[in-house]
Amino acid sequence: MNNSTRRKFAILLGLVLVGDSAAQVEYGNRLGLQQGTTEARLMTLSPEVYLAALDPAVRRWYVPQELYEEYRWRQWQYTNRARLPYRRYVEVDLQGDYFYDLYGNYLTQGWLVFNTAQTRPQEAGSTLFKTNVFDRWFNQLVIAGDRKGQYHYALTVSNNLRTTLTPLAFSKPRLNGFQLDLATDKYQMTFLHSLISGPRAIQETERAFTDATSLAGGRFAAQVGDFVEVGLHAVSAHQTNSVADQLVETLHKGSLTNEQNQTVGQIEILLKDDSPEDGRGGAAFFPDASDVIITYRDGTVEQGRDIRFGPVIEGGLERRGFLSADGSEEISLLYDFDSASFVN
Repeated sequence: MNNSTRRKFAILLGLVLVGDSAAQVEYGNRLGLQQGTTEARLMTLSPEVYLAALDPAVRRWYVPQELYEEYRWRQWQYTNRARLPYRRYVEVDLQGDYFYDLYGNYLTQGWLVFNTAQTRPQEAGSTLFKTNVFDRWFNQLVIAGDRKGQYHYALTVSNNLRTTLTPLAFSKPRLNGFQLDLATDKYQMTFLHSLISGPRAIQETERAFTDATSLAGGRFAAQVGDFVEVGLHAVSAHQTNSVADQLVETLHKGSLTNEQNQTVGQIEILLKDDSPEDGRGGAAFFPDASDVIITYRDGTVEQGRDIRFGPVIEGGLERRGFLSADGSEEISLLYDFDSASFVN
């Protein structure tokens, strides 16, 4: 066998070996996982992720915003005070807390002094908060104001605010709340609010109420000519319920509290003498000639005698055919709407 024949045989043998190795390729789990031993069932899998390749090393520097923006402190830079003087800064906590908007954007830094809010409809939606800063730093009086041209505004918050809309309509020397004033060359406006049922004292935590008594008022005045001023004012003290969602309607009508907004269970009528000193000629009650008329919400009307419903009578002096309340004597008529005679 010559050399050329040997080379051809070696090349042919190499191709056969390569073909055999290609026929025995190990696919691992790329085609899926085998289920069972008797029958080959492959369950497909998604490509695996090598977490080490997706976890880059990121170095973060946590620095208070004041040191970075105001003092230009770069903690990764070399510090040498041979020529640059040392800049002293106060503690970050001494400048107050950070405040952000609804979307998490930084607004400002400071102290929460006073906060009152009303959120509807929500349980415990009326809130009031007066911090120690409001008491110790500002002596329970905070005034904020600004102006531009003819436009002026002022916001006053106090536990003892002296304010007057008119001497007859509203004048209070110790209003516990806030007053917002706007003024131009021709117009003047005022809005004031007070949570009457809220605490006057300073509290450590925010107080929340579902039922509260609020006072709201305002005044609008306009200058007509040089010598005439026309004003319109309104003041309302009302009960509020944060569960109800009628905020504007509640300002002039009010709403029932949770304790008040219950079904009437009992009604008591008390009869007494309007001149007890003479001991005679007092009130008289005729049981056989009296009746109660009940009107339901749907307009249905019923009489107590028809459903055998009447009052529980206590007191009074028995006379011929009636009871009398002479002198200090009293007659009590108790209508129990939870009794079986009315419910059934």
